Amino acid sequence: MNKVTAFLKRSYVMIILAVVYIPLVTGAVFSFNKPIKGQYNSLWTGFTWENWKTLFDERRDVAFVNTLLIAIVVGFLVVTLSILTAYALYRQQNKVVRSFVNSTSKIPLVNPDNITALGLVLVFAAFLGIIGVEKEGLLRVIVGHTVMILPYGLSLAIPRSEKFNNNLYEAAQDLGYNKFFAWLRTYFMYMMPSILMIAIVSTVLSFDDYIITHVVSNASTLGTKMYEGEFKPWGLVLGTVILFFVIAGNIVYTFFKVKKEK
Repeated sequence: MNKVTAFLKRSYVMIILAVVYIPLVTGAVFSFNKPIKGQYNSLWTGFTWENWKTLFDERRDVAFVNTLLIAIVVGFLVVTLSILTAYALYRQQNKVVRSFVNSTSKIPLVNPDNITALGLVLVFAAFLGIIGVEKEGLLRVIVGHTVMILPYGLSLAIPRSEKFNNNLYEAAQDLGYNKFFAWLRTYFMYMMPSILMIAIVSTVLSFDDYIITHVVSNASTLGTKMYEGEFKPWGLVLGTVILFFVIAGNIVYTFFKVKKEK
């Protein structure tokens, strides 16, 4: 019994990593599996590059451009709004207001996406109907994704913002910087880790979304393409590409982190 306990203690982390990565590696391997009449095949029938060659067929190239454009714009908007809101709360002297905004900003995190999507549809129908805009498109998706992801950005920005030392900002002004550049050199640079994390989270959530995109707009994205009809092998190819970039990014990050610590 003691040997089993000792083994589990030594291997616990490896077991958890195996549980997480086995499905990802399996998906990557089956992205090279021969499809059956263009459909996903759950049984291995042979190696092929066909799935990779057809990744951008059926207007998936347009969907990819739309998805990338939406993710970049949403990431910029969420980062900007999160940092400005966090700084405004930091400067807010009324503790009741700060506590109220800080608490209520977390409520949308537990709100189902389908409820958020239906609410956005009603808002778009009322507002855009008043100003005479009937055309659907990327704008609605960008607004919808920003509304959905902003609470995540606030939850990442506010905790770090509350620990900022305002003496640094005042010292920068004493050195001759105006208020804006003093803010950039102190608060903005201090918030850089949160900014990078918000940008990553915003991009990933926007890239992955289906419900809000499908409900509020008719825009074609990779998320909506994924759920068109039966599941096709190109989804595994896309997942493999993303997995490769994530692993490569982690390797680069770990390399520079270890090098910096030395």
